[in-house]
Amino acid sequence: MNFNKVAIYFLMILSIMPAMNREFQDYNSNGRWDPGEDLLISDKKNKFITIGGSVTEIVFQLGFGSSVIAVDQSSTFPEKVKELPEIGYVRMISSERVLSKFPKKIFASKDIAPKTVIKQFNDSPVEFSIYESPKTIVGIYDLIDELAYDLKVQDLGEIVKGGIKSDVASIDKISSKFNRKPRMAFFMNPSAGSYVAAGSGTVANYLIELMGGDNIFSEEFSSYQKVSKESIFMKNPDVILVAAHSPDGNPSDYFSKNSEFKSLKSVRKDNIVDISMSDLTMGTSFASNALSIIKRINYGSK
Repeated sequence: MNFNKVAIYFLMILSIMPAMNREFQDYNSNGRWDPGEDLLISDKKNKFITIGGSVTEIVFQLGFGSSVIAVDQSSTFPEKVKELPEIGYVRMISSERVLSKFPKKIFASKDIAPKTVIKQFNDSPVEFSIYESPKTIVGIYDLIDELAYDLKVQDLGEIVKGGIKSDVASIDKISSKFNRKPRMAFFMNPSAGSYVAAGSGTVANYLIELMGGDNIFSEEFSSYQKVSKESIFMKNPDVILVAAHSPDGNPSDYFSKNSEFKSLKSVRKDNIVDISMSDLTMGTSFASNALSIIKRINYGSK
């Protein structure tokens, strides 16, 4: 066991000790609090509304899922959020729609818009907190620290971060066995003749970097941009990640079952990998999702 793993394990043990004194729903029946298990102090009477997928996920992971009465449309994890009322999309929030639910606290990411809504929330009697939207694993740690502090569960925040650190260590162990960095591409909602790729500055680009890969389009453009079929052939990625907003079918079929792409390395090596849009949420599950994805990559240089 290397020093980093020992340090992570030691920190997790230390953080669990005070958490064991809290009352919680022991869903796993293992006698200790695990991320996502509701604290008994969490109740719908608290009337939380969470806006922003990262914020929502962390509030639930810290044990306050039972306090949340509504979420925005970008909040897709954990699965139980789909049972809650929606109050619109994070960048198009209606203050009337939110305040009509008479929340006691609103937790939101800085992605919230329009600006007039922020002013209306600040002018209302409701407790309103706004947080930086994480762009990296370190940003996720910072958001966990802030929310754990505001919810007065810093000890539980350390447990949640410990799980993420363990997943990151596992990703690093796998990627360290690559003889060279796999050249990767990410496509969103592919269709016949339309291929929208992720460039630099995107969560998909960070996901590729976290898994030890090189995004073949990162030096060509930022954000998301359509690319030609010819450019895909020229760059010939080792791995292609594919996601779609629609849950129907496998978006990877546009590459793996298209005879036009059969000469690509990624197709020949069966390295067309479907991922979920929720895998791109920069919350507590980001590292575990990345670990799951890298395990599915059949990269020959491992």
